[in-house]
Amino acid sequence: MNNLTKILIADDHQLFLDGLKLIFSNFPYFEIVAEAKTGTQVMDSFEIHQIDIAILDVNMPKPNGFETCKLIKQKYPKCKVIILTMYNENAFIREFFKSGASAYILKNAGKAELLNAIEILNKGEKYISKELENNFKNLPEDDFAKTFSLTPREIEIICLLGEGNNSNEISEKLFLSTYTVVTHRKNILKKLSLKNTAELMSFAHEKGLI
Repeated sequence: MNNLTKILIADDHQLFLDGLKLIFSNFPYFEIVAEAKTGTQVMDSFEIHQIDIAILDVNMPKPNGFETCKLIKQKYPKCKVIILTMYNENAFIREFFKSGASAYILKNAGKAELLNAIEILNKGEKYISKELENNFKNLPEDDFAKTFSLTPREIEIICLLGEGNNSNEISEKLFLSTYTVVTHRKNILKKLSLKNTAELMSFAHEKGLI
């Protein structure tokens, strides 16, 4: 890897951004040219810097990771997007690759895996975390989300409910109004023909979502 790779890092947690900066600071062929905590800041950075790789979190506000990924690929198609997240649901993976992402990596991955992924991307290939690769490749197209017509946002809310968050807490994490979260929850129950959150959690656990 002889050419300098210019990187943008985006996450709404400063501690995580600091960790990424520390990783890349040890390698002279990488340069962090911008960091951002919101989707708007990400797109503003592209107006100022040449960016080869954008590393995004899913839960960024205004706009979120999905929308930001789409915007980057629409306006700057040569930029490679890496999604670095805690979510391991196949619906998220498939949605991000459809949106133009080049890599999907779990946040519990080590430094070596992240650096290896960038090398693979620079060769023109895509990358998915080793922990997810087999299950994702072997999963039929009509997986949980598609079978029940769930959107990535609805899957995200189910996962957060599974972590014990209430509607107010979810609204803060996703930068949505509480009303919007409550509406999503009602739609989820309707789509799955379930009566309440307890049934939803039991169903999601049975399907391996939480």
